[in-house]
Amino acid sequence: MRFSIVYLSFFILVGHSVFAQSFTHVDPGEPEIKVYGSNYIKMKDGELVIHRHPDEVYAGTIQSNLFNPLKARSSTGIFIEFKTKSPKVIAKFKIAKGWEKSGVFSVFQNGEFIENKAFKYKPDGEIALELTSKHPGKEVLYRITFPLRTDIHFLGLDLVKGYDLIDFKKSTNGTYVAFGDSITHGTGQQTTPETYAYQLAEMLGYQLFNLAVGGGKTSQVMAEMIRDDFDQVDLITILIGFNDYNGEGIPVKTYKKRYEKVLETIRSKHPGTPIYCITLLSTKAVKSKKSGIPAEEFRKAVREIVAKRKKNGDNHIYLIEGDKLTTISDLNDQVHLNVSGARKFAKELYHIIKAH
Repeated sequence: MRFSIVYLSFFILVGHSVFAQSFTHVDPGEPEIKVYGSNYIKMKDGELVIHRHPDEVYAGTIQSNLFNPLKARSSTGIFIEFKTKSPKVIAKFKIAKGWEKSGVFSVFQNGEFIENKAFKYKPDGEIALELTSKHPGKEVLYRITFPLRTDIHFLGLDLVKGYDLIDFKKSTNGTYVAFGDSITHGTGQQTTPETYAYQLAEMLGYQLFNLAVGGGKTSQVMAEMIRDDFDQVDLITILIGFNDYNGEGIPVKTYKKRYEKVLETIRSKHPGTPIYCITLLSTKAVKSKKSGIPAEEFRKAVREIVAKRKKNGDNHIYLIEGDKLTTISDLNDQVHLNVSGARKFAKELYHIIKAH
């Protein structure tokens, strides 16, 4: 993907030509504005709050969640879409207090990538993205993807006076839930569209719900979200364990217990959903810095768990050997995929899933 960053100032961030035009404001909760990637959407003080996890998870602790609630309150995988003939659009956002990371929006028109716009983290700062139609006089479907590591509230749109939003059907082929840690969250990439989970969802035509959290371990809380908050799931990928293995340094036996409990919890609600269990990717950390246990022992554990479930009648669970699909050259550091590595990994997963 072509990547050019435009850094934004706060509050009013528009060109001089805009001031000659009169605008009409559209509230963020209007039904013509479609939100993707979130089950937890609410209006609060005129702001549309769009989250990946419920409030009770954010009120939890690292110990109870097995992931950091502050890092969880971020926007990877989330985007909005709207359609209009307005020659200019100003999309307005607010930076919520949270994970202190700057971020990048990506803008698309009619499915074509247009530009990336970056901003500096400033709690309660307001951002206004000026969007100019590349198709004057015609309907344009806009997509704005949210930043990976920042909590963004949506404040609505300004359209040139005389133009309205045009309603359209929100259509996807299914629901894809990504369970994981920083690799799936997007460390090593700068934008949501660069993450492997987003790219895989686009290839499949599925709506992505990226539940992954940087630093996360094999979390029962995350499994319970999938059980309790999703009525229908058409695909689940699980790529988890590096932080259990290298960060926390737990024994393989403990990892297996966590992983098995996660699968049991998900299966209690979604018995027929295809689940792809991905072993640890290629990593420079071949032995845990805490325990000295080789990474291969954790890969072996996932193989054994999947084989056991298959033997006991789970016909919709699949094993993917993560280190067979990636190499050290695909990494940005010890473990995280770089941009080309994430693209390659998404394509490999797509071919495997389509074959099934």
